[in-house]
Amino acid sequence: MNEQPRRIALWCCAAGVALIGVAYASAWLPHGAPRWGVWSMITGAGLTLAATLALGALGSSARRCWIVATAGFLFVVVVAGLGLPLLLPDRGAAEPLLLGLPLRAAIEIYGVGLLPMAVLPFVYAREFDVRELDPAALAEFRAECERLRAADDEGSAS
Repeated sequence: MNEQPRRIALWCCAAGVALIGVAYASAWLPHGAPRWGVWSMITGAGLTLAATLALGALGSSARRCWIVATAGFLFVVVVAGLGLPLLLPDRGAAEPLLLGLPLRAAIEIYGVGLLPMAVLPFVYAREFDVRELDPAALAEFRAECERLRAADDEGSAS
């Protein structure tokens, strides 16, 4: 496997964690978290989620184009879903309702919470193969289980 996509995903994950750390540190500033601290948290969360999805999928049989597209989709959904409500004006009680929730809350809950749940299973079902153990791998697995069971029995007998 080419190590470059894995390395990129690891760097994105590290950058996301660093951005989250910067966001937490900005909360200790004298006047509270500045706007850039909030955006640092949003971007860091999006990067970390997308990168961990990519890291998990890179070891599978999924095509890289689908991995990149799905990770990009997740990043955009998280950043837009958490960031867009910050950009909307505060209307107080005059805030319009969307499916029973104020608009900004609906964007976060339906966008960040439900939209990935509606898309990611279809990408998974389309792209990931069912991995079955062939008879040789199954025999190797059973032998390893027996070896561990025997080692555990020896440890408990002593």
